[in-house]
Amino acid sequence: MITRLFLLFLCCASTCAMSNGVPIQVENAWLQAVPPVADATAAYMRIRNLSQSSCRLIGASSPIATKIEPMITTSYQRNGQEILGMESVEFLEIPSGGFLDLKPGGNHLMMTGLTSHPTEGEHVKLTVRFAPGDQRIDVELPVFKQEPK
Repeated sequence: MITRLFLLFLCCASTCAMSNGVPIQVENAWLQAVPPVADATAAYMRIRNLSQSSCRLIGASSPIATKIEPMITTSYQRNGQEILGMESVEFLEIPSGGFLDLKPGGNHLMMTGLTSHPTEGEHVKLTVRFAPGDQRIDVELPVFKQEPK
């Protein structure tokens, strides 16, 4: 009897948690290691949207950065050469039932105003923010010099 009540409680709790926002999963998250003179680094991950409606990655916060914002990678041709750049955006869309990859050379979370400089082997706390609503997911990012395989 107690087991049945406990299982019923767990089912209700997970339904309530999902009804308060879009079910989102963060996978393969990591942070780029930087030298002590750097003022910025980038966070990478795959974000899965398990719901029937789209959602938006709107930013993040961390004890090691004063500002964290979504960035897109841009490219254009000049004199026959491809020029890559970055542009800050208000959000990155995550389609319903789909995912968003944040990876080197592509979209990412830019962390600026570093208050410490993460080195390989450390872990950094990050709270990722989503809309609609004010959903937050806390993740701990391992720090690597280059993308883990």
